[in-house]
Amino acid sequence: MSAERQKLKKKIQQLKAYKGRHSSFTTLYVPPTKNLTEVINFVKTELAGADNIKSKANRKNVQDNLAAILNELTLIGKLPENGIAFFFGIEEEGGTNREIREIIVPPAPISQFIYLCGREFVTEELENMTHPKSLIVIVLIEGGKVTVGYLRGKHIEMVLDEDFYIIGKTRAGGQSAKRYLRIREEKMQEFFKYVGQKLKELLLDNIDNVDAIVLGGNTIRCQEFIDKGDLDYRIREKIADTIISVSMIDETGLFQAVKEASRVLKETEIYKERQAWENFMQDLMKGSNIVTYGTAEVLEALKQGRVETLMVVEDEADLIDELYDEISAYGTELMVFSTQTESGAQLKSFGGIAARLRY
Repeated sequence: MSAERQKLKKKIQQLKAYKGRHSSFTTLYVPPTKNLTEVINFVKTELAGADNIKSKANRKNVQDNLAAILNELTLIGKLPENGIAFFFGIEEEGGTNREIREIIVPPAPISQFIYLCGREFVTEELENMTHPKSLIVIVLIEGGKVTVGYLRGKHIEMVLDEDFYIIGKTRAGGQSAKRYLRIREEKMQEFFKYVGQKLKELLLDNIDNVDAIVLGGNTIRCQEFIDKGDLDYRIREKIADTIISVSMIDETGLFQAVKEASRVLKETEIYKERQAWENFMQDLMKGSNIVTYGTAEVLEALKQGRVETLMVVEDEADLIDELYDEISAYGTELMVFSTQTESGAQLKSFGGIAARLRY
């Protein structure tokens, strides 16, 4: 995760923590495609219309927020490359009113014009920018059991975990056994088609953002699923060549599959995290002086401009905020490790912070 994305994530948490009353919070997203003059005129119109708000307190809050936004819009001259977002509000605290004036120029383009007044700020547009756009889909299959997980960046989310009844194998002989086997195979075909339909429902609306679909579980059943699953061609095109053998078809199996998938899919964030950590450990074992770990050691190197890559576990987010200026000033690459991954767990055992040095 980049330093910008991490900083935005922290700012979103602050915005969501604010609580207002009635219409005391105003959210305005202006995409870069908008004409600034039109936006200014829109705010002027809304400001004039606020006179019709019956509640005196609400009317004053909305007017104060819009007037302040209007002032900022007239000062900026032109819209930033990615647009601009305003989060202006009045928060009551201990009997006194506190003004909130947050202006954010986001790291990615704002997609739509949004204007809302309410008791909370609307942050969904910004939240979307903190998530990696790419999506890896893990599909685990065994006879009659399917588990599906989404891997975004380094975070895995289970979205489907279902059993589909298929009769077990029989020891009976003769015609009875053949009939039984035929029924079992028919049920298996129904199961494959069921999984194919489920993937269609889950993925087709967002298929352009799916980087790859990785199959795992029973490798024989996975291959049968590819051959007989009645798969939509757009889903079939995304299936990775390598099938991962996983013994557990459940959430535990998903984590096991993610570890293996990072070896198969070399463009994923989790693969880059693993590679960075393995290289760090190799240099550390060699006694190299271009790696270090521990808060005091890393901070000292960072202040000296010696840190090329900074590795931090995600639950050290407060520390990242404190270091943002140094990271930006020296062009340091920031890698935020997930606590869900093996690499992240190992980094945490090293104090949660490590670095590769320039010299």
